[in-house]
Amino acid sequence: MVESDTVTVPTGDNAEVGKLAAVVDFIAHKQRREGGSSGRYYLSGADGADRVELTEELFDVLKRAAEGLRQGQSVSLLRRDQEITTQQAADLLGLSRPTIVKLIDKGELEANVPGSVRRKLRLADVVAYRDQLHIERSDFIADSSCEYQDVSEEESAEALSEIRQER
Repeated sequence: MVESDTVTVPTGDNAEVGKLAAVVDFIAHKQRREGGSSGRYYLSGADGADRVELTEELFDVLKRAAEGLRQGQSVSLLRRDQEITTQQAADLLGLSRPTIVKLIDKGELEANVPGSVRRKLRLADVVAYRDQLHIERSDFIADSSCEYQDVSEEESAEALSEIRQER
C-alpha cells in the first residue's frame, strides 16, 4: 500500500477555496515585490510566536500544493524512494497494468519481486521513465515537424485523403 497524504478541497467549499487563493496570492505578491525568490520562508503558528524557517524546496512544495488545492485538484505527497505496485505505476504513466508488466519483462522498467508474484517498482524509477518518455515524445514531435515543414497544403490534403481511404 502506498503511504501518502492526499488532501482534496471540495469545490463547493468557498471558504476553503478562498483561504487557499489568499495563500497563493500572498506568495505571488511577495515574490513579485521582492523580485523573485527571497530564499527565506517561515511557517508560523496562529499567534506568530511559534515560527520555523522552511527550506526553499519545502516552500515550493507547499506553494504548488496550495495552488493545486485552490484549483480543486487532489494533492498527494509521496517519497521518491517509496515502492509502488504495477497498477499504481500504470496509473501514473497512463498505461495499462499488463503494459507495465511487459516493460518490466523487457527490462525497460526496473522492479523488485519481494514475493513470488507481486512486483514492486520504485517511484523514482517510474517518474524517471515518465520524464524520459516525455523527452522522447517531444523530440519525435520536433523532428517530425522539421521533416514535414516544407510539405505544401495540397500534399498534406492528399496524404490525409489516402489515410482516410485506407480506413
